[in-house]
Amino acid sequence: MTPELINNNEFITVENLIKMPHSSKVGLQEALDIIVSPDTRNRLELNAEKTALSEGGFQYPIINGLPVLYPESVNEAFRNSGLNFEYFKNSELQYYLLSQIKQNGEINAPSESLPYQRHLYRMREFLQEYNGLSLDIGCDDIDIGAALLSKESRYIGLDPFTSDSKKFKIVGVGEALPFQSGIFDVAIFNTSLDHILDYHTAIDEAYRVLKPGGILVICSLIWLNEASLLKDMVHFHHFRDYEIKGAISQKGTIIKQKNYPYKEDTHRYGMFIASKKNEY
Repeated sequence: MTPELINNNEFITVENLIKMPHSSKVGLQEALDIIVSPDTRNRLELNAEKTALSEGGFQYPIINGLPVLYPESVNEAFRNSGLNFEYFKNSELQYYLLSQIKQNGEINAPSESLPYQRHLYRMREFLQEYNGLSLDIGCDDIDIGAALLSKESRYIGLDPFTSDSKKFKIVGVGEALPFQSGIFDVAIFNTSLDHILDYHTAIDEAYRVLKPGGILVICSLIWLNEASLLKDMVHFHHFRDYEIKGAISQKGTIIKQKNYPYKEDTHRYGMFIASKKNEY
């Protein structure tokens, strides 16, 4: 059943979005106070050369100024040529090989496209009332991510991709967030949750790093039909609304939802939903 959709035609270009008042970005020095080992969840130490972070026997490199905080089991492979295409008896390596295959595809709509510009307008409007220290899980371009939040917020992005860009973000995965528990006011999956195979674990991790009463925001396409993944090169999921609502209601209470048309499609729509983490 198709829910009531909000029909509006407002949009904003990337260039105009970035010019608007927006959140400040967390840098490496401030991030050191909140990041932890994805393997042990203990605090990390920065070496004198500022080229690596370590905890016990675990060591994580800093590449182009970006802390690379993959779990140790896949750290070396993801930093270098990637996992070999083979059968792994280790289930964790199997999992990350699948993720590596999906991540080779193009994941974003062109920034100059009208659907993308409408999405930016809607996401910014949806997020404006949520302030504080905010984590963007699957952030891609941090300039865009930071511009979606209000000037009362502080922004840090996490993304599984390394890049040549020196814009500061944490390189890691949503299923093993390298952050202290109960530290964030807001956690966001901005069209990124359907790229995560184990989305239940990713949602649990997002709730873990939120303060009690913190806000989890998810934006995703919701599929009504024609939802086969057989021809999809980059996504792990074509969500139905009950899948997301069921997952987030385990540890939080849904407090806001907006649904919008997507392009001219009748088989899917865009859902923006916010959940408040339970206080107990």
